[in-house]
Amino acid sequence: MVHAFAPMMLLTAAMSLPGCQRASGGPLAPVEGAGVAIEEGQAAVLTDGALEARVTGRWSSTGANSLRIRYRNRGPAPLRIALAGARMRHSLGEAALRTAVDATGVDMTDAREDNNQGKTLFSLDEGGGAGDGMVELPAGATREIDADLTSFANEGSVGEGDRITVTVPLATRSTAVAFDAARPSGLP
Repeated sequence: MVHAFAPMMLLTAAMSLPGCQRASGGPLAPVEGAGVAIEEGQAAVLTDGALEARVTGRWSSTGANSLRIRYRNRGPAPLRIALAGARMRHSLGEAALRTAVDATGVDMTDAREDNNQGKTLFSLDEGGGAGDGMVELPAGATREIDADLTSFANEGSVGEGDRITVTVPLATRSTAVAFDAARPSGLP
C-alpha cells in the first residue's frame, strides 16, 4: 500500500539534493587585468605605493554580496583608506557598501570572548555614522576588512558566469577590478 504522502515526500527529498537546487551565490573569481595579480586563483592583489590589498568576495542572486579585503602597509608611514567608495557593479545595477568591519584578530573558535566581534567602521543603516569609514593603517600593519554590500536591484538576479566589477578603495585612489560569478563549491 502506498502512503498518501509518499509522492510529496519524494519530491521534497529530490529537491533537497544539491544538484536539484538552484544556486543562490558563490565565490567571485578574479579576472586578469592591468595592475591585478591573481593569488591562488581566488584573490585579486592590488598595490598602491606601499599599500597592498588582497581582495576576495562572494556574489549572491538574492543580495548578500560581500568582500574581504586584507590591507597591508609595507611602508614606513601610516596610511588612511576611505572605505565608503567600495562597491560592486553588475548589469542589473550597483551594490553599495552597507557595512564595513575591522575583523583583524577576530577569532570565534577560541575560548576568549574579547575577540569575537570586530570594530564597525561604516554602517549605511546608521547613515555612515557608526565610524567614519576610515581604515587607519600604521607602518607595517595589516587589517582584515569584512564588507557587506547591498543587492544589485529589486528585480532580476545575478547568475553564474556573470561579470561583476568591484571598486576597491586604496590609499591614494580606487581601482576597478573585474570578477566572474563562479559556481558555488560542491555543486555539479
